[in-house]
Amino acid sequence: MIEINVNNNAMRAKEALRLGLWHCRNSPQLLLAMGLCESRLGNENAARYMFERSLTADQKHAQAWQAFGVMEMQSGNFRTAKTLFECGLKNSPTHGALWQAYGTLESWKGHISEARLLFAAGIQKCPQHVPLYQAWACLELRSGDVITAKRLIGEALTKDKRNGSGWLVAAKIEEKMGNAGLVGLILRRGIECAPGDVELYRALAEHEINRGKIDSARELLEKGIEINPLHAPLYHSLAELEARVFNIEGLAKLNKRTAEIFSSDATAPPPSSSKRMQAWGSKIKQGRSAKIPDGIAALAQKIGVDSDTNASIAGGSLEDVDPESLINSMCGFGDEGGSLMFQDMPDVGR
Repeated sequence: MIEINVNNNAMRAKEALRLGLWHCRNSPQLLLAMGLCESRLGNENAARYMFERSLTADQKHAQAWQAFGVMEMQSGNFRTAKTLFECGLKNSPTHGALWQAYGTLESWKGHISEARLLFAAGIQKCPQHVPLYQAWACLELRSGDVITAKRLIGEALTKDKRNGSGWLVAAKIEEKMGNAGLVGLILRRGIECAPGDVELYRALAEHEINRGKIDSARELLEKGIEINPLHAPLYHSLAELEARVFNIEGLAKLNKRTAEIFSSDATAPPPSSSKRMQAWGSKIKQGRSAKIPDGIAALAQKIGVDSDTNASIAGGSLEDVDPESLINSMCGFGDEGGSLMFQDMPDVGR
């Protein structure tokens, strides 16, 4: 999977996996990997076939349920995705990413209470799965409950301070609360704890630009590019900075650099997503009432999940989950909660 995860070359990964499947025809892992490649290449039907084969070979393969469900969710097939997540959780109730994906699905559908219950249930089953806290914090932030969001992201960072996305969420929360001074401190702390997350450099650079500190912002963006020279958004941000200060020479040099790496112009904005969003919206409208494919329906029937009912999940009912009590049970929160982000927290193994 190095080709798809590191080199972002799904075609080369696909060729290697085809050879592997010739030797191990029913390997759930290889079938899942091939499904991921097909999905990355936009071949949804081929991806479905591979995911179904993976799950037929091993119905307890949590990553396969997760990947299959996420693909259907992103395609707007919400009913199918819901069924896949419920099947996955019935087989693997301690797989945190499945709870996170299911909660995200309900959030996308506008079912905030259901999403909150799923995140809370997931944390009860998988208390060390940090992305669940982050996803729940983002949900509360979007809903306007910044206090709960701050508590959740504080817990996430206490469990794993090396997760860069957690610091990005923490900075957004402080920005939402009007604490501009804390935003920069949080992002700098994030860079100390997660120096390889280049989005932290970009976020801090944007913060510095807003404060009029152009040189500092430029240094941060250059540092991010040095760490990950293939992260295109850094080049876009740097190009916008140089254009803002009318640095024509610097912009020309940047264009030359990007042309050598990406065969593109750094000043060109990212491709417009309006058409994709319109197409995605159309898929959602169709998918919400679409019939579940026969292959998935057969898998669900075999496992005992009824896609037409609100069945219990992972052997229990969401009615037994109390998100408020769960949040209140988290240690170390009060007026001093925000300061926890700056304390020297012990390293926590993944």
